[in-house]
Amino acid sequence: MARNVEFDRESAVNKAKDVFWEKGYNCTSMQDLVDAMQINRSSLYNTIGDKQQLFLECIDSYAKDMVCEATEKSENADSPLQGLINIIRDKAEWVVDCEKGCLGMKTIFEMAPNDEEVRKILMKSNDHYNDLITGLIQKAMDAGEIDPAEDASVMAEYIMTTFTGWKQSFILNRNPISIKKMSEFLIRSITHK
Repeated sequence: MARNVEFDRESAVNKAKDVFWEKGYNCTSMQDLVDAMQINRSSLYNTIGDKQQLFLECIDSYAKDMVCEATEKSENADSPLQGLINIIRDKAEWVVDCEKGCLGMKTIFEMAPNDEEVRKILMKSNDHYNDLITGLIQKAMDAGEIDPAEDASVMAEYIMTTFTGWKQSFILNRNPISIKKMSEFLIRSITHK
């Protein structure tokens, strides 16, 4: 009789996520995954599925974590504008502190052009993040904290694409002071202060 191996799925997926984050999808082997997750192949196949299914679960988990973290930053703020500022400053710190880069961006370039399932997960996450930022901007406009003549959705998309540019800049230049200055410039530009 085969023994039923139990494991903490969330912990195992987080370990797999770290491997994909470091190596990318194509350079990650099944052996890399089972070694990191500390489970045997049959447990992986029986509970999660193949490498592709595990990767989709990892990407979905990563995307949800990013949105959840930003939501918490905004909810703990004194005002909608302060929530937006918290997210911007937090993202600037993350750009400098996260040596691995952004798993979402890595996946966009490696997998999204040719993998519809990956693209759907990333688009859904992007839409949730964009909705969060747009909502904060609109609330800040309604509260008189941001010029109501601006387009909240365009401003949100601008902020999100700026985050990507910061990561590129930091990878190339390794200048944390520049990232901090750009984040403060972004805050001034959206508040006109």
